[in-house]
Amino acid sequence: MENIILMKENPELLELSSQLGFSKTLFLDKDVVLVEGKNKKQVLKEIREGKKKGLMVIVRPETEEILRFVLERTEADMILGQELINPKDSVHFRRGGLDQITCKIAARRRKKIGFSFRDILGGRASGTTKVVLESKDRSNLLGRMMLNVKLCKKYKVELVLGNFSKSKMEMRGKQELKAFERILKF
Repeated sequence: MENIILMKENPELLELSSQLGFSKTLFLDKDVVLVEGKNKKQVLKEIREGKKKGLMVIVRPETEEILRFVLERTEADMILGQELINPKDSVHFRRGGLDQITCKIAARRRKKIGFSFRDILGGRASGTTKVVLESKDRSNLLGRMMLNVKLCKKYKVELVLGNFSKSKMEMRGKQELKAFERILKF
């Protein structure tokens, strides 16, 4: 199992990752690039730069419009954090960021949908603001993730579960991710 870390390469992190049971570790700016933004031109430019360098491009969309744009018109490899796009659910249904149309597009374009354990721990709640999630928000986020997993399985979209940690303290072991995988019904 691969461990994707959103930090610069460091021998200490590489050692910790192997101790946590991962066979391969992917680092930010060496193996992957994280693209965030609300502007289509900026997102497209950063994706192209990452692809020119031969890196795996992970996009964290901030709006549904950017999500749809990235799925339809870019060469991004993975979408991450789609559950955090909508701050509130509808009265009648969960707003997980994905729907049947976006899942069909993702399947046809062979995009991966990523699920971050860091988001459950209380990383980014919205925008660039760092907010620790309250227990109510955490349960809503888990429900949205479960909905997205169900949709992705139905439309045969490839799923990726990872740490996506931005600090050493956010890293979790392979066994913890396997347990999280069982909770989400991967």
